Amino acid sequence: MGKRRSIERHYNKWGYIFAIPFIVAFLIFHLWPMGNTVLFAFCDLKHTSRIDNPTLLVDAGLPWYKNFTDLLATSSFAISFKNTFKLWIAQTIPEWILAFWLAATMTDRRLKIKGRSFFKTAFFFPNLMTGSTLGYMVLDNIISFVGSVVSLSLIAAAINGFGVTDKDFEFFLSEHFFIIVVSVFVHFGITFIYAVTGLTSIPVEIFEAAEMDGSSRFHTFFHITLPCMRPIMFFIVVLSVVDGLAMSEIPSLLSRPYDVMRTSLTMMTYLENILGMGNAYDRASAFCLILLALSASISGLIYFFLIRDKYDARLKRIARKEKRKTLPNC
Repeated sequence: MGKRRSIERHYNKWGYIFAIPFIVAFLIFHLWPMGNTVLFAFCDLKHTSRIDNPTLLVDAGLPWYKNFTDLLATSSFAISFKNTFKLWIAQTIPEWILAFWLAATMTDRRLKIKGRSFFKTAFFFPNLMTGSTLGYMVLDNIISFVGSVVSLSLIAAAINGFGVTDKDFEFFLSEHFFIIVVSVFVHFGITFIYAVTGLTSIPVEIFEAAEMDGSSRFHTFFHITLPCMRPIMFFIVVLSVVDGLAMSEIPSLLSRPYDVMRTSLTMMTYLENILGMGNAYDRASAFCLILLALSASISGLIYFFLIRDKYDARLKRIARKEKRKTLPNC
């Protein structure tokens, strides 16, 4: 028994030793900047690059929430906030539909699709490329098609035959449409991989039982597959929320002069403007805390209302009530 404990201590020691580089790197490159961000959000840095001795807003005789109120009062923040959520919702819905449909198709034993490994690699490949490179490739083909003689002829025929005006096609020629298309094309691959991981982690016996009971694919997916994928679904939701709030590269790619760029200004591009137009580290830090609060709130709400096991939560509430009833009797 003593020899076994000695061996366990020996292996545990090396585990701690191998974890030291990660812990040191996390403390230096993550925790320390995060702590400075929280500090600068409540400081008055006067939009300068010198941040050696930051002055707290309270010490300067100002309200501690001044940086937050200054941000919320600007029209650019309201525009970036609205555009971010509009583009995120418009991107996430088709991305999830496409990713989960492909994942369910590729993992369905009854379809017996050949070359599944090739398709999984092909779907994930766009995520390996940068948004700017892939964006130019996709946009070049889309704009070429929209501006071609064939597309113009189809639009003219629709206008003449069905009473459609040119304003009905404005969205398909807008920056928002191109941002949505490129974002879905870039990000659906990683969502597809996570969905495949969640599907393959479900025991095969469950699907076999559903198939023997005559369950359809539609019923199996919504009543068996999705409930069994709650853990990976929560991870996908958090990842989508973070990617949606942090979208910057593709909207920046499509930006034109500033007065036009405001139509596709997102929260991350607004943050880049704060840092690039005056070294406003105090307002930028406050903005980062707002992004953190939004990410945590949205992820928590989605988990609480959509992903958590409501039946299990109900059982826990009943157990707590029963425990409280029995306590006085004890």
